Amino acid sequence: MLRLSKKVEYALLAMQLMAARPHNVVSAKDISVRFNISAALVAKVLQALTKAGLVQSYYGVNGGYELARSADTISVQNVVQAIEGPHTGIVDCQVTPNGSCSVLPHCTIQQPLAVLHHRLESTLASMTVAELSAAVTAEPA
Repeated sequence: MLRLSKKVEYALLAMQLMAARPHNVVSAKDISVRFNISAALVAKVLQALTKAGLVQSYYGVNGGYELARSADTISVQNVVQAIEGPHTGIVDCQVTPNGSCSVLPHCTIQQPLAVLHHRLESTLASMTVAELSAAVTAEPA
């Protein structure tokens, strides 16, 4: 079965927390402690989200992170791509066409799997960070 990586999972948790606390800066330490995630891993995830323009970072004593734009404009796919890079396919022949697949000349599933890949991307693009945070009640800042 297809699975999201732990880094993506942690990024979604961080984004969900920031969405639940709009206009409040959330520190990497807060995220690390709240979800019991290594501080170093949280830092890497937040760095990737910042580089992708999904979160804004602030330095200093009261520094931390907040969403760079409204949670309803950030899709789960945006977060996945920020962490994992652009997805090019769910099977090797979609990643490297005419690659090392020995059954490619006789393959009957390449096109249906391309359709499945497109549907998965559409599904990830259709869900927003706002939807992830809708059921979460923010703790007082």
